[in-house]
Amino acid sequence: MLTVKGLVLSQKMLGEQDKFIDILTAEYGVLEVLVKGSGKINSKTGSATQLFAYSEFCMNDVSKGVRILNSVKPIQIFYSLRKSVTAVALASYFAQIILFAVLPKNGIPEILRLSLNCLHYLSEHTMTEAHLKAIFELRIASLLGFMPDVVMCRKCGEYLPETVVFSVEDGCFFCEHCVPPRKRNYILMPAGGLLAIRHIVLSDFEKIYSFRISERCEKPFSQFAEEFLSYHLDREFPTLRYYKAISKQH
Repeated sequence: MLTVKGLVLSQKMLGEQDKFIDILTAEYGVLEVLVKGSGKINSKTGSATQLFAYSEFCMNDVSKGVRILNSVKPIQIFYSLRKSVTAVALASYFAQIILFAVLPKNGIPEILRLSLNCLHYLSEHTMTEAHLKAIFELRIASLLGFMPDVVMCRKCGEYLPETVVFSVEDGCFFCEHCVPPRKRNYILMPAGGLLAIRHIVLSDFEKIYSFRISERCEKPFSQFAEEFLSYHLDREFPTLRYYKAISKQH
């Protein structure tokens, strides 16, 4: 038997009563597990195996390539998350990123920790969705090996220019006097945006949610976080398009 704590990222029904779930674990990356009888009225696994539930799973060793759930105990269900359509949509975007980027046997404990903390803040509505989205995008990019270079202007070495020009492709910034010609995707932002990005990618995990950003910095800061992750994963996510569509309606 294998016992792990994990976060349910997706579920797919198999017939009327069984389903497959994908769970994110600290030790083993993403695991696919077969949950038998989950569709029954008297099922004991329902709440603990629902989408975005964080639970302790006990399953068999791999047999014929399938892990089968033996028992499960809920730890955190994030009930309040479901009160907001946009929060569920944003959580689904986070899940889709993880499912694409994190492989089985490739455990990165901080990705699970990041996911649980973001779901907590989404559930409690104590931080704006825009901030949580950018935090998740920038931090997971760093954890996956795509950390942007935020130390100094790539050309002249200036530490904090008044105006920063970020290159999505190169993952670095220039001061406005050093911008190379013929670059495809630049994002211009005040120095406050650079400070926020530095804080998210360089701070200890406990501190990444504690920052403020001015209104004039927020749009380019959020744009860079989204475009930087998308470019380096070379992937567009349907859940992101859906989140943007419904966000405009709320």
